[in-house]
Amino acid sequence: MGPINGGPINLASARLRRASLRFATLSGANLEEADLSSADLTDARLDGANLSNADLSEAVLDRTDFADAKLTGTNLSGANLMECRNLTQAQLAEGVGDASTVLPPHLKNPESWTANEVYPEQQPKNGQPQHLLKVTSCSTAGTMSWLIGGTRSTEVQKIK
Repeated sequence: MGPINGGPINLASARLRRASLRFATLSGANLEEADLSSADLTDARLDGANLSNADLSEAVLDRTDFADAKLTGTNLSGANLMECRNLTQAQLAEGVGDASTVLPPHLKNPESWTANEVYPEQQPKNGQPQHLLKVTSCSTAGTMSWLIGGTRSTEVQKIK
């Protein structure tokens, strides 16, 4: 199979979770809002790609080229960027990450990245304390918050 010609590929909103995209040439591709969580993008070319609001959480990004890639609102939580290429501090500041995002030594977690705090729930259920994880995500677009709870209540389990 030979090379594919015809311009940048449009994979906007594509569901590529856990996809193997090793050595993929996605230069200039539109990957806006694509789900690439846990995808293997080892040695992929994402130079000039639009990854706005894409999900790259837990993605394998060894030697992935991010030259001029647009990362506005991109979820980089848990991604390992240690060996990625051509990633800048300005690009990181556009995206969203957390404490589990691994960065190369020359880059730092932007102040706008996620702050995680764990709070014990006020009332224990079934005699066991529950915990809530409060996640506050800050980006250039604004602030969002989520509460992620512990075990489901018995009422919810009976409905399913």
